[in-house]
Amino acid sequence: MYNFLRILVITTDNEVSTLTHSFLELEGHHVSCVADPQEALTLLKSEPAFQAILFDTSRQPPSNLYLLEALAKQRGHAKLWLLAPLGMDLWKADAARLGISTVFHKPLQRHDLARLVSDMRPSHESSSTSTPQAQCVSKDGSSPYVEELPRGTYFLAGCPSMMKIYSTIRLLAPVDVPVLILGESGVGKDIVANLLHKHSLRSQETYLSINCAALPSDLLESELFGYEAGAFTGAIKAKPGKFEMADRGTLLLDEVGEMSACMQAKLLHVLQDGQFSRLGARASTEVDVRVVAATNINIEKAIEQNTFREDLYYRISAFTVTIPPLRERREEIPFLVEEMVRRNASHLHQVPVEVSSELITAMQEYDWPGNLRELSNFVIRILILQDPAAILADLHTKIRQKRTSLRGPLLPVVDGVSNVTNMRTIVRNFKDQTESKLIQEALDAARWNRRHAAMNLKISYRGILYKIQQYQLKENVGLLHCNTQATGRLRP
Repeated sequence: MYNFLRILVITTDNEVSTLTHSFLELEGHHVSCVADPQEALTLLKSEPAFQAILFDTSRQPPSNLYLLEALAKQRGHAKLWLLAPLGMDLWKADAARLGISTVFHKPLQRHDLARLVSDMRPSHESSSTSTPQAQCVSKDGSSPYVEELPRGTYFLAGCPSMMKIYSTIRLLAPVDVPVLILGESGVGKDIVANLLHKHSLRSQETYLSINCAALPSDLLESELFGYEAGAFTGAIKAKPGKFEMADRGTLLLDEVGEMSACMQAKLLHVLQDGQFSRLGARASTEVDVRVVAATNINIEKAIEQNTFREDLYYRISAFTVTIPPLRERREEIPFLVEEMVRRNASHLHQVPVEVSSELITAMQEYDWPGNLRELSNFVIRILILQDPAAILADLHTKIRQKRTSLRGPLLPVVDGVSNVTNMRTIVRNFKDQTESKLIQEALDAARWNRRHAAMNLKISYRGILYKIQQYQLKENVGLLHCNTQATGRLRP
């Protein structure tokens, strides 16, 4: 049987500390985090039982060989990994001299920690206990986290907001409490519910979902609670409802905000008592079901307007997870497109196509009101039509139409000045100008090292590349020439 690991993490970064605790301790491993490397050396002397050490070098003096040698000497039988910012090769050279072959790059990802744990396992155990994961890797070397789910679905996290959602789901999954998932139509609320069930203690039991907006109130009641033979015309034999079929498992109530007032009252009773009666039945039935609810409406506004019960809201929302729309995670679009092309090509028996960078850029400029559902349909069109030029032209037309509709009608020009009063356009232009200026200054300060500039701005590398294209930023050659003369060397 596999023994759980004792892992020492040396970092001053709260995000690294939180991620290692949430990921590794959920897997059963024991994690100790310290900020001071000297404290780590003291801890290693008193507790030599650590099997793995992860040393975050990002806020350490460059190439602190003495400290690294001390850790390497004091670690005993523990394996030592380094965590360093992208582009920082000084630590790599020292690590190689000390026989440390693995250096992870910041930001630390879950698949890095999964690799750390996998490398510590015996080969026979690693092959027998590992869960197959699809991992699509982008051309610049970065990669999202992709996890397979039942029925050919998958969860993909390629940006900080979606990785945060993944962390939240992994924390909530083992705790048997109701969860409310909010988000626009098409953002993948059902995917997140599936992920929650997969990592819950009920994962071996039934997972069912029902769309509350797709059925009238009477049919919804019979679908949820079932009915006895003769309960109504046409009820020839008894039929169990979703609650019975999902007993000891998970039930997703999709679009719960569309329920009628009568059904909301009945659902509240079931959630409070764990009991209900089939239509036409005299006895009640008791079930043990974890309920996950999802909706795309503004639930707080619905409560104010008395279209959704406040007591039901508190019953279904012990924890709330809000999924951002696709327009708020544009850096994830290239990863999603690559994954959709691969999967849809296989499903539709089409030849996979390479999506051009020009088309990807246009896709990141479009707002995708239908979110993932619209993006998936767009990728299917790419695969079937095999006409990139026409598809790109069509997308540019949509982008122009959207911009025109946002600007609104132009008022007459007075004394050569357009009297434009569209506040949204003014605010957006001001935001774009400010953002463009900040990014340009950060790039100039980093001598156009894009990775360092992205780290200073605390945005992703792919995000800064997108912004450079969006604002058509150019390298300040004059500034570079001055810096070259002052330092006597070119920037890295």
